Amino acid sequence: MNEILFGAIDVQRGFMPADEGEKIDRAGFGELPVPDGQAVIDPIRAIIRAAGSRRTFTTQDDHPEHTAHFSDEPDFVTNWPEHCVGGSQGAMLHPRIESALMPSATRFYKGQEELEDGKDDLSYSGYYGTTKEGLTLPDWLMQRQAKAVVLGGLALDYCVGKTAIDLKQKLGLDVYVALDATRGITDASSQTMREQFAEAGVQTITTNEAITMFKETN
Repeated sequence: MNEILFGAIDVQRGFMPADEGEKIDRAGFGELPVPDGQAVIDPIRAIIRAAGSRRTFTTQDDHPEHTAHFSDEPDFVTNWPEHCVGGSQGAMLHPRIESALMPSATRFYKGQEELEDGKDDLSYSGYYGTTKEGLTLPDWLMQRQAKAVVLGGLALDYCVGKTAIDLKQKLGLDVYVALDATRGITDASSQTMREQFAEAGVQTITTNEAITMFKETN
């Protein structure tokens, strides 16, 4: 098939600002908010429309309640405030992302391990995600004979970035990050991630460029 696929990374309520939840009257927002995180919604919806749900996958944090990934006194490096606990409203996708998806979109879940040490954490990268049936993201991509992946979502400097680099380095795919379809936690760490993209061969594009890529391959 040599397909180009789109990954919407962790576009979950818990990573959105609290006032976004207040605006749309939904719970679960603001657990670990990415600044301006709601700004990724429209670009991601536009790419989903261009790619189609069959060529779209999502990743979601799906943490256990008790794990070293969480801390009451987080260092924001190896541990974090509680967020996106499996089955909670914070773990759900933003409603406008959910409404853009069809049942044919494939969903991968990550961060399900009950960690004893935050340093052993694989939850940042969608590479380690699995479906509810146990299919891994790398196996799904190989089944689809993927040649390229476009990514957007939250957050650029963590889960989007680490997923991009893993898919490039471990699978050898052409990987593109739509920068206007993602936001980072800090400007400094986002700049560092962009530098890592350049070293790894991950390419950065715009949402409009991503849409053109999918339309040309329909």
